[in-house]
Amino acid sequence: MKKTITVFMLIIAVVFLAGCTTTSSVGQETARDSIRAHYEYHDDWSPGLGCYGKVTGYAYNAANVSVDTVALNLNLVNTKTGTIRDSRSVFIGPMGVGQSVTFESLLDGECLQDYRVDGFIVK
Repeated sequence: MKKTITVFMLIIAVVFLAGCTTTSSVGQETARDSIRAHYEYHDDWSPGLGCYGKVTGYAYNAANVSVDTVALNLNLVNTKTGTIRDSRSVFIGPMGVGQSVTFESLLDGECLQDYRVDGFIVK
């Protein structure tokens, strides 16, 4: 009986976690004027959040002048349907000449779905 319950629980765990923990993307770039951003996306799962996407990266100012306010809009897009599942705006703030700023954000996804992240700089 214990053996059957253990096998059953393992099967449920594998089915529940399938599709959420293996997707990652190659680094992506976005730019607007002199502001550039590089980011990577990775699917993950946790008991508290369920399936989610984690975006990490950095933005940098390639100009010879400072920029007052910079933000990065991130969209979690379903690759099969093209619909946006979640969006976040990451506030970078003012950026000096040649300055680089790292960022991280979580996007809410659904298990067993394939996503990509589209990023757009707002200034």
